[in-house]
Amino acid sequence: MTRSRMPLPVLLAASLASCASVTVDERSSSTPPTEPGAPPTRAFNELGPADAPVTIIEFSDYQCPYCAHFALETFPGIRRAYVDTGKVRYAARDLPLPFHAFAVPAAVAARCAGEQGRFWEYRDELFRNQSQIGRAPYAELASQLGLDQEKFEACRAAGQQEAAVRVDAAMARSHGISSTPSFVVGRLVDGEFEAEKFSGSKSPKDFAARIDAALATAN
Repeated sequence: MTRSRMPLPVLLAASLASCASVTVDERSSSTPPTEPGAPPTRAFNELGPADAPVTIIEFSDYQCPYCAHFALETFPGIRRAYVDTGKVRYAARDLPLPFHAFAVPAAVAARCAGEQGRFWEYRDELFRNQSQIGRAPYAELASQLGLDQEKFEACRAAGQQEAAVRVDAAMARSHGISSTPSFVVGRLVDGEFEAEKFSGSKSPKDFAARIDAALATAN
């Protein structure tokens, strides 16, 4: 467990039960700046109100079995208890590990589903079908969710979302995060994001305890 202060806007643009890596792909791409005075918008891979007292940032890999366990077994309860009630703002970020050959294309597919408003549903389907990722079931899953196939495939080929995946990976590396799933849980303190970093698919009870501790200091 590590506590530190981090720039929250940057974050939002290792232990047991985690997939670990020594290095992360160093390619990255810059993101376009927000226009001055523009109203804040919530990205498709974020949930909860922007002014929630606690923010959680998750870094995951679609081939990591511990990420799948967290997403399918633990996250639904966290979402109901904390995100849907307005207590937590939750952001999903990508950290494809070098030894997972299909993690990047899977992340790109999820993001392209997100461009059509179905990121979270597509993410769950990828994790449910994790053993099939090697055969690239992306179009099939898109069809099952009723996505516009032409737009979906154009997005996958365009490269913009792959660049965004690389940005997430570089962001994780810059904050010393190299295993999945990893989490940053914190709150704003004097304009800075004071956070706890930890890795691994924790139990629902353990995860809730960390959120409750952050909420207690936020009040």
